[in-house]
Amino acid sequence: NPSDVDVSTDLGVSYFYTGQADRALHQFDRSLAVDPRHSKTILNIGIVRAYAKQDLDGAETAWQQVIEIAPDSPEARAAQEALEAIRAAHPDRGD
Repeated sequence: NPSDVDVSTDLGVSYFYTGQADRALHQFDRSLAVDPRHSKTILNIGIVRAYAKQDLDGAETAWQQVIEIAPDSPEARAAQEALEAIRAAHPDRGD
């Protein structure tokens, strides 16, 4: 079902875990076309950007968006933890 955003996002996660980061990001774009505020999708965009693409700025942007969209969700808690981990690992970033 192409309109099932959860399945679409899970497919993107599968691509990420099989080393296909660009394909994962493309799949997440498809998910966001169905639901532009889907916090699970945006959380996973941050994960792929940070850990597969080494795009820490892009990851931070995605994770901040998750926190803004769904502040009390499990995805927001995971995004906050990821932000803290990135900032702890790279304290001099952005200076």
